This record gives sequence, C-alpha cells and structure tokens, in this order.
Amino acid sequence: MGGVIHRAIIATPCAALALLGAWWSVGAPLGGGLWPPDTVTLAEAVATRNNAEALRLIQQGADPNRPGPVRDGLLTNGYDVVVLPVEAAVAAQRADSLGMLLANGASVDDRELRVLRCLERARHDSGVREILDARAPGEPDCNDIRLPTDRAR
Repeated sequence: MGGVIHRAIIATPCAALALLGAWWSVGAPLGGGLWPPDTVTLAEAVATRNNAEALRLIQQGADPNRPGPVRDGLLTNGYDVVVLPVEAAVAAQRADSLGMLLANGASVDDRELRVLRCLERARHDSGVREILDARAPGEPDCNDIRLPTDRAR
C-alpha cells in the first residue's frame, strides 16, 4: 500500500507539469498560455535589434517604408515614437539592420537621407555613418531637421 501512495505522490507533480506544458504548448498559440503573443511593428522589431523578426515581417508583407510605433524605452526615454524602420535602425545604431532594410525594399529619398544622417550624428555609429555617407558624403546641414526620435511639440 505504501508503494502506491509513494508513486501517487511522485506522479502528481509530474502530471501537473505535463498539463502545464500542454497548456503552454497548445494554449499559447490559441491566445492562452502564460503570456499573450507579442506583436511588434517592423520599426519596433528593428528597434529591438531583432533582424530575424524584421525580415519575417517584410516577407509577410510589412512595408519597409511605412512608419510604425515604437514603445517608450526602446529608442527614447519617457515617450513612444512613430518612426520609419530605417529611422529605427539608425536610432538603435544598427548598421546591419539598416543594410537589411535597404536590401529588402526600404527607400530613402534626399530629405530622408538628410534626416538619417542628422540622426546618426546625434547617435554616433561608424557602421551606420559609413552606409549613409556612401549615399551622400560630407557633413549634413541639420539646422532645420527635426529628429524622428524627438518628442513631438
């Protein structure tokens, strides 16, 4: 009789863990689970330095030229911002992300290039600067440029 009780005592936590594992595995994709699935915009994927997620979003149809919200604390302190994915890459000091975006359909006109170059001057990243300076060498005139990470006034 003691062996049956001993086995039941051992089996109960194992069964509970198995049920929890099943709930996590099956429940999470259906909206259950411990945490809801995290949805991010392309700009936020870039801001969090997640190139794999950013590329997956582009492959699923996300527009690399469309601004998206980025939560407080990722590119700024104290407020959310809405930025283009290329702006998120420059603000996050990610030359690899910037290169990936440019290789996957992101376009940068002369005005945006000036904004990106001024943003890089505020964030200082040699890899980003090299990519941007290859498109327009020399120092940019940043006098009338409002950086995309500045709080809206």
